[in-house]
Amino acid sequence: MDHDVVTLVEEWLAGPNSEANGFFGYQAVEHYRPAVLHWLTVGCGTAGHPDPDLYLHPTPTALQNWAIDYAAAARSRDAACGAVRSFYRWAETAAASGGPELVPAGTARSLQFQRGGRFSSGLPGRDRLTHEQCRWLAQTADRYPGTRREGPHRARALVYLCLNHYLWARGHEEYILRPGQITAMRLNGRHQEQHRTTWDVPQKNAASDATRLQPVHRDAVRAVDEYLATDSSGRSRRATALPDNGFLFTTVNGSPLDVMSVLRILRAVALTHPDLEELAPTLSADAVSHSPVPEGVHQPAKSPRKM
Repeated sequence: MDHDVVTLVEEWLAGPNSEANGFFGYQAVEHYRPAVLHWLTVGCGTAGHPDPDLYLHPTPTALQNWAIDYAAAARSRDAACGAVRSFYRWAETAAASGGPELVPAGTARSLQFQRGGRFSSGLPGRDRLTHEQCRWLAQTADRYPGTRREGPHRARALVYLCLNHYLWARGHEEYILRPGQITAMRLNGRHQEQHRTTWDVPQKNAASDATRLQPVHRDAVRAVDEYLATDSSGRSRRATALPDNGFLFTTVNGSPLDVMSVLRILRAVALTHPDLEELAPTLSADAVSHSPVPEGVHQPAKSPRKM
């Protein structure tokens, strides 16, 4: 069956976006359109024309080979592959649900293994942590003493939020908290539903003001509460400026914390564990947030005994 791939891409970009339950933001559209069109016309093209036998039956190997030629930077290759997978999530949507039903269900998932640094093996900061390394990072955050200017409580809360889906032992997108979402969390974005805590966080690849409710694991909630508590002198551990900007995480001067500061803190914490010390200088906050969970459910890390 022949399709006008340009029309298909525009229909997909017009939304709604299945990942964000909303619409793509301007920047996402500008980056996603050329990447997916290039995949459909070049990666799955024959003699300069899209080949339905190729783009309607994509393979992980074909995606990898295309991405290596499409972009030189590992991060750009990962982003391009993410756009392609998003397109196929839309393309596999059943007609009864208003989708085009162009490819079988599960097509996008079959390409999922390429995500999160598979094309950047050996490059700094792109390898995900193992289950054991995630446990070590949580444990060392419990022991982290802080620095002369910065106490340990904010660092522990940041580490636990980055490990949110590891604590849940669930790999679903809903439980992943990205560094940019963590720094955007606000004090008034917290919601309590009986024993379940959720937080308003920005939608990935959606309009700048779009948010969703993010489930936060109870261990991470406890770490946040300890960070928000007052110290022995009655002063809040969270630094504030006047007027208070309302962001959950702030610098020692009360300004909103940025993503690079999250990275710096994660590396400082990892550096204090003997088994993480070697990888700490190249650790990536995004890689921590996307580190895989083991098969089956495991118990979150407990506070370790003193070594």
